[in-house]
Amino acid sequence: MRLKLRTKTALLITSLVLVLVGVTGGWQYRSLSSEYIELMREQQQALTDSAAADLDYKLGIHLSALARAARELGAQGFADPAAQQRFLRDQDLRTMFDNAALATPDGAIVAINPPAERPSSIADRDYFRRVRDTGQPTISAPLLTRSARQPAVIMAVPVDGTDGRLAGVLGAALNLQRANVLGDLSRATVGRGGHYVIVTRGPSPQIVMHPDANLLLKPASALASGDGIGRDVATHALIPAAGWELRLVVPAAIAYAPLEQVRRNLVLQLLWLGLGCALLVWVGTTWVMRPLEALSGAIRTLRRSPDSQVGLDVVANDERGDLAREFDALMAELREQRLEMAAVTDASPVGLFRCDSEGRMTYVNDEYLAIHGLARKDAAAGWLTLVREEIRETVRQEWARLANSATPVAVTRRLHRRDGTRVLVALRSRPVLAADGRVLGHVGTVTDITERTRAEQALRTLTAIFDMTTDYIVQLDAKGRLIYMNPAARLRTGLALDAPIEQFSVADFNPPETMERLATEIVPTAVRAGIWVGESMVWDARREAFPASHMVIAHRDKHGKVEYFSGLMRDISAAKAAERALRDSEHRLRMVTDHLPALISYLDRDLRFRFVNKAHQDWFGIPTEQLLGMGLWKFYGEEAWAEMEPHLRAALAGRQVTYERRLKTPGGRRDVQATVVPERDEHGEVIGLYTLDSDITAHHEAEEALQESEARLRTVADALPMRVAYIDAQERYRFNNLAYERGFGLSREQIQGHTVQELLGEPDYLALQPHIRAALAGETVTFQSEVARSDSYYCYEAQYIPQPAVNDETIVGFHAVITDITRQKLEEKRLVTLAQVDPLTGLANRSGFEARLDEAMERARGAGALMALMYLDIDGFKKINDQFGHQVGDELLRGFAGRLSQALRSGDVRARLGGDEFTVIMEGLPGADAAISVASGLIDAMQQPFDLEERTILVRTSIGVAFYQGGDATAAALVRQADEMLYQAKGAGRNNYQVASHPVGGHRA
Repeated sequence: MRLKLRTKTALLITSLVLVLVGVTGGWQYRSLSSEYIELMREQQQALTDSAAADLDYKLGIHLSALARAARELGAQGFADPAAQQRFLRDQDLRTMFDNAALATPDGAIVAINPPAERPSSIADRDYFRRVRDTGQPTISAPLLTRSARQPAVIMAVPVDGTDGRLAGVLGAALNLQRANVLGDLSRATVGRGGHYVIVTRGPSPQIVMHPDANLLLKPASALASGDGIGRDVATHALIPAAGWELRLVVPAAIAYAPLEQVRRNLVLQLLWLGLGCALLVWVGTTWVMRPLEALSGAIRTLRRSPDSQVGLDVVANDERGDLAREFDALMAELREQRLEMAAVTDASPVGLFRCDSEGRMTYVNDEYLAIHGLARKDAAAGWLTLVREEIRETVRQEWARLANSATPVAVTRRLHRRDGTRVLVALRSRPVLAADGRVLGHVGTVTDITERTRAEQALRTLTAIFDMTTDYIVQLDAKGRLIYMNPAARLRTGLALDAPIEQFSVADFNPPETMERLATEIVPTAVRAGIWVGESMVWDARREAFPASHMVIAHRDKHGKVEYFSGLMRDISAAKAAERALRDSEHRLRMVTDHLPALISYLDRDLRFRFVNKAHQDWFGIPTEQLLGMGLWKFYGEEAWAEMEPHLRAALAGRQVTYERRLKTPGGRRDVQATVVPERDEHGEVIGLYTLDSDITAHHEAEEALQESEARLRTVADALPMRVAYIDAQERYRFNNLAYERGFGLSREQIQGHTVQELLGEPDYLALQPHIRAALAGETVTFQSEVARSDSYYCYEAQYIPQPAVNDETIVGFHAVITDITRQKLEEKRLVTLAQVDPLTGLANRSGFEARLDEAMERARGAGALMALMYLDIDGFKKINDQFGHQVGDELLRGFAGRLSQALRSGDVRARLGGDEFTVIMEGLPGADAAISVASGLIDAMQQPFDLEERTILVRTSIGVAFYQGGDATAAALVRQADEMLYQAKGAGRNNYQVASHPVGGHRA
């Protein structure tokens, strides 16, 4: 079918419009792509920096915990192997590390927890030599453990003995394949495909952490850098505590996915625009060319019958006359226009081509050659050489088929140019048809869409990251109007996920004080520096302010003008609560120290008081407030300072010092034993001193009395409540007081002259033998001994004091002083128990719950028994608090706890985690039905009204139930599953229970 002139004109004008719109759209798309990629990298770098800072803080906490344990071990001594193993077990370092071990200064392992096969020596390990040579804590490079051949990182700290010298090395391992501070990060994901990687720094970096366990300890060069579409997006941050580098890697296919979607939308819009333009131009051309249609009809009539009379007046002064006169001139102008169109085609920014019916190129413009990287002599079929060889023939045959088809073609090709680069091109073509309908070939366009595709993918990835993060992300224009809010922020502020946000501004989500800071501090700083970081108060869905860690970023256009702002916020309510808990803990510490009878203080490096307990005021009559900041020399005077200074200087040099001195106080003379312990920072530098001055006046007076008279010695010794004895070098009793006789139920004659082994028996003697040997070697020994029976408990503190000969060259025996400290120990145990009890309800608090949950899971893991964890809360508790007040709320919590206790077995653990959140631990269940029956009973029990302060309140409860029956699952995973079941119960209408279908880490219960 022959196209009419009006149709051709419509197609030509439409093509020109599409070319211009396509060029404009392509330019805007490239600009959007570059801005998107830059924004994505900035946001990803911020996430990387935050994760690196968090990991650096956690590694510091681990080193601090290990250093504290080392100080305690140094204070207790390093000589007894049984005490060393017991120390590792009691410290429970496994809450933070996978195992812990003690080594002597020559590298020999002397204790390990959990018990396992011990390597003979670690003297050849680099981390051990660094700790031994420098005396500083260190973190090792990743290595394979010798016992289990597992990849791990070792943290090691020095253990200083009582004389201040290195007594050994305390080390602990983090298995890189287990759930810990490093293993958890390896399983963390960012968005839909991002992951974290940690590598060491230096000339030969190694992989410390990677989601693929097979890559652990491999060289960093083993990490992939691309995926065939573009390079992965990777950001880096330093972890100072270990000298490692944290990398956040987002695959290119995910990172640039949004840009691909934008490209497709742009092409679709261009298609609809072309169709609309074609229709409008065709209608307009038809109207404009009506006179030409009349002339065409006249010409056809004349062709059929030259003699025919037609109404064509070439001299008429109208459109037909004008068309007839200008016909030849119009044809000439048309030829000129065709030449101009060819020039425009050659200069087009889009690749244009024409091919014959066999697919050979008969015309291509310069942009076509540039896109393919071809010379003009290679234009005919040169593009086929850019297709992979294994599919080249198939592609050629398919192209020949399309070129001989009357159907328009729209395909996307991936080409490998000869310079090594890869491009993605979009090809569009239409057939060229002869008058008889034959296909003469195709004409079309080729567009390079490589960068646009990558930009679209990156935009989709960044949007997915924003949508998945739990942080609150908002964007505002330069006037403070909201233009974006991620799902987490919508949920916290009470906005529906699909609700429009254009009508909101920053003032709708921030209290007045925050708005004032935005105007005077935050926005000016972000505009000036590009970013502001700090804390602020933000409204939630109930317009209640909560604290947030806040980052504001100012985005500028290419002219430097602020275009919009991005805000990143994180709820730090829990952190603020932890700070308050720390202050409460410090207050409790002050209460404990103020009630001790000894002088306790903390001195800075200038030996000025920074902390003193109340005993200073009791002894010297000076208020503690006046002592803070006062120098030690000024407080005690020059004479006492001259005696104390050498000991304090030694402590500042890093030694723990113990000495005796005499004080003059308003209450009289006091003899004290002073102990000075240095405090070190993370670099091992002494930053202050802890001092403990114990009153030993009575002890000195007793010694003086003993020297005056043997008879008086006996009288005083027999009057003492503690057991006192003197044992010679052959371990025979030579003296004992009356308390000693009463303790053993023997007379003096039955004790003196006998050996310790004869008096105590073989088992008890073997336990005391190391202490006796140490005392006879000249060392003062102090230790405690506990005796626990089913109906009684006793605890004694024994002190063995060596007795030198007159010439001080040999030890002729030692004095044994045994004090009954049962009451103190029971009080300590009582205080520990109180620390794990909720004072309002009498149930276990969060600390007690966590300790009992770990114990219960350990028992279930060892026996393979089924246990259950219930998570409960009171439906509508906040409304009751708001309506009746916190006093009624507290009464309701106590009543709820009482019913909870009545409905459970005596051995079940009941705890209140805080607010209206309760938990129940049930062990030794015969099956899941037992726990389900208890949960149903609790629902029924709580439906009975509560009579509180002349009010009757009706409440309901929702319960989530989770199970555990052995396996590697953690306590956190079990709590998380129970919490998820609780939220399912609330989603199901509240006042019901929901049960997990499978135990955590196991099969159906």
